[in-house]
Amino acid sequence: MPDFTGPMQPWPALEPFARRVELPRQGLTLFTYEAGDPAAPPALLIHGLGDEADTWRGLIPRLAVTHRVIAPDLPGFGRSDQPKVAYTPAYHQQALSELMDVLALDKVRLLGNSLGGMLAHSLTLKQPQRVARLALLDGSLAAGGGRPSLGQLLFALPLAGEYLYNRLRKDPDAAYASLRPFYFDLDALPQADQAFLYQRVNERVWSDGQRRAYFSTLRSAAFWQRRMQKGLDTLLAAVATPTLAIWGEADQIVSPAGGQTVAQMQPNARLITIARAGHLPQQERPDAVMEALAHSWLAP
Repeated sequence: MPDFTGPMQPWPALEPFARRVELPRQGLTLFTYEAGDPAAPPALLIHGLGDEADTWRGLIPRLAVTHRVIAPDLPGFGRSDQPKVAYTPAYHQQALSELMDVLALDKVRLLGNSLGGMLAHSLTLKQPQRVARLALLDGSLAAGGGRPSLGQLLFALPLAGEYLYNRLRKDPDAAYASLRPFYFDLDALPQADQAFLYQRVNERVWSDGQRRAYFSTLRSAAFWQRRMQKGLDTLLAAVATPTLAIWGEADQIVSPAGGQTVAQMQPNARLITIARAGHLPQQERPDAVMEALAHSWLAP
C-alpha cells in the first residue's frame, strides 16, 4: 500500500504562492496561498469541511489577475497547525479575523464554500464594515431543504463516525470513492485532478490531527447552524453587503434550496445555479463559477 503519511504537497501551479502566516493571538500558524498584486482589492477564499486551500486551484490564478487572493487552510486542516482544541465555528472565525488583521485586509471580498460559506456569512454579519462583497458557494447560515444521507448521519455520531473514518485507511480506493457524493461526476474531472484527489483524500484519512478537527468541526457546526435559525430572517434582512449565492444544481450535500432561502431572506442577494455541478463547483466548473462571480463579486 502506498504511504500517505507524508506532508501534503501543493497543487503544482499553486506552489509559488505558498506561505505560512503566524497568528500570535490564536497561537497558530496557517498555511496560506497568497497571489496577485498586494495593492489590488483583497479576496479571501474559505474552503469547506475536510478540504483545504487547494480546492481553489481552478480559481486562484484567474482571480489573481485583478485581486490580491488569500486562501488559507483552516486551523486543523491541510498543512495548518492542528492543535488539540474544540474546533467550533467561533474558533475558526477568530482565526480568520486575525488572519485579516495580520495581513491588513480591509474591504475584503469573501468567497466561502460549504462550511466556508457559513463562516463567511457569519463574518459578514459580525463585521460588515470589513466585507465589500460576499459570495456563498454551496453553503450559508440559512438551512436548506433536503435530508442528510444515512452516511452523513452515521459520520455525525460519536465513535461511529471515527470507526467509519478509520476503516478507510485499509482501502485507498474506498477513501477515494467517498468523494463521489460531493461531485456531479467525479470521473469527468481531468486525470490530473483525479490523481491529486486520490492522493489528497488518503492523506487526510491518515492524518490523526485532521480527523480530530473534522469531527469536532462537523458536530459543533451542525448545532451552531441549528441555533442560528432563530431570528436569522431578521438578521439577514438587514445585511447591506452585495451577496451572491452560487449553487451546484446537483448538490447532494446541501440542497440548492439553501441558496434559494438566502435569496429570499436577504434583499440584496442573488442566486445563481450551475448546471452539471455538485457541492464543489469550483473544482468541477471553475469557468462557470468565474462567470457567476463576474455578475457583481468581481466588480470594482
